[in-house]
Amino acid sequence: MIEIDASALDRAEEMLKGIPGAAKKAVNSAAKRTVRGAKKDAVQKVKERYTIKPSYITRTMSFDWGGGSFGFSSKGRVNDLAYFKHNPGKVPQRRPATGKYLYSQVIKGEGGTIAHAFLAKMRSGHIGVFQRAGHGASNTSLPIEKLSGPSTPQMLESPAVSSFIQRKMEERLAVNVEHEVNAFLMGYRK
Repeated sequence: MIEIDASALDRAEEMLKGIPGAAKKAVNSAAKRTVRGAKKDAVQKVKERYTIKPSYITRTMSFDWGGGSFGFSSKGRVNDLAYFKHNPGKVPQRRPATGKYLYSQVIKGEGGTIAHAFLAKMRSGHIGVFQRAGHGASNTSLPIEKLSGPSTPQMLESPAVSSFIQRKMEERLAVNVEHEVNAFLMGYRK
């Protein structure tokens, strides 16, 4: 979980102590605006490194504020390998020819073929990348396994991503608090 120290929020309360209820409104508005921007920054930074769609990143993120600090966290399971870049892009109509392998790329600039893996659509409509448990064994009694990539929390907790988000949230918070305080002092907000 990434948390932000709320010293800028204390400064806003000091400046707006003459207007009843203004400090709380300004702080809440600045926090919400900062959190929305942090979500966008997090998606942008993860997309720089990984080949996953933004919707798979944002759906695991939750934000909370209150009690003098705020931050965001991410909870979720591992992402299906089908959520990342892969070739073929859609489920083939027929079984691929012998020697044709599925190509998958999780991290940009890296990736490769996965021997004996295939893209399939389940009865439920779910599309996934699967492989027989023996990793190429032709024994049909072995179960089929679904292949997975990293979870969204793992992607967000990498040092480069988390430090970037922390820094951007602090910068954004200072700007947003100043904006909200000025709006109250100039009479644009009540």
